[in-house]
Amino acid sequence: MSIVYGDDKIPYIDLGKDYKIRLEYEDVVDEKYLAKAKEELRETPENKAKGLKELKELIRSEKNFVHPIEDPFLETYLRPCKYYAESAHQKMQKYFKFKLKHKKLYDNITVDSIRNVLEDDLLKYMPLRDKEGRRILYIHAGKKWNPQRATTHDLFRAMQLSLQAAMAEPMTQVNGVCAIVDVEGLSIGQIMHFTPSYAASVLEWTQECIPIRLKQIYIVNNSYIFNMLFAIFKPFISAKLRKRIHFINKKYDVLAEELGKFCLNEELGGDLPVDLVDGKLLADFLKLFDKQFELIGDSGYVDEDEYEERKAKIDEGTKDVLSYLTPE
Repeated sequence: MSIVYGDDKIPYIDLGKDYKIRLEYEDVVDEKYLAKAKEELRETPENKAKGLKELKELIRSEKNFVHPIEDPFLETYLRPCKYYAESAHQKMQKYFKFKLKHKKLYDNITVDSIRNVLEDDLLKYMPLRDKEGRRILYIHAGKKWNPQRATTHDLFRAMQLSLQAAMAEPMTQVNGVCAIVDVEGLSIGQIMHFTPSYAASVLEWTQECIPIRLKQIYIVNNSYIFNMLFAIFKPFISAKLRKRIHFINKKYDVLAEELGKFCLNEELGGDLPVDLVDGKLLADFLKLFDKQFELIGDSGYVDEDEYEERKAKIDEGTKDVLSYLTPE
């Protein structure tokens, strides 16, 4: 495994046998997914132009709010909101007001700040999308997790960063994300680190704030101890999200039927012929995109006396990030 730069000068992790981890920032060109975007997200040239124009006006009219207004940054919000500018603006407001409300959970999220989570192999990208074109996140929250090395806050911050990277991908904006959460070996001692207030914060962000299509969550290797943990979260879970949470335990054939055997590694009942990415290498890879995470971190609501300085910083950072968000 190694980090390689493609002909487009965008890095990826070479897993061998023509498999790779790559952030796919090219726009959608596949006819199947273009049709899906039109049918499910109202994506037409007219709706797209109207949504972008109106969202830019809404952002400019909001006092003491800074955010890149170039199209790729705005489509992150417009696609999940079906190109309704008002809905996209409301989602953006919720996203950045959460940041003000929960600074400990949100502020200064960089790769280095969550490197412990990645290097402990607690969160990975699967190299292939599933049969519906969805990005797959693989999360270990059981025996691999040592709360003394990675706190629940660390886990949540790592989840935010990984989804920040994914939600900038046009294919992910259209098709969404699936999460596989492995809780094998989860102990009562670990459960004690999850509090109702923490559960409420995580689910507020997941259900109300993040501009991404979270399609399914699959819980594997779950036991009665996990059911105790789920009881903490359940009161805060909307009916819509509850329908998307599936308890697989060890029924990997069900997981393979849902996602496709081709995109799952052997321990999940699939036939993916390569090892999953090493955590340290994944951290080094995501570190190459730190300017993108810093740009998101700098965006949002600011005090009046720092508005001009922050806006100038956003404008400068936008130029750097656009260089790979809009590949030729």
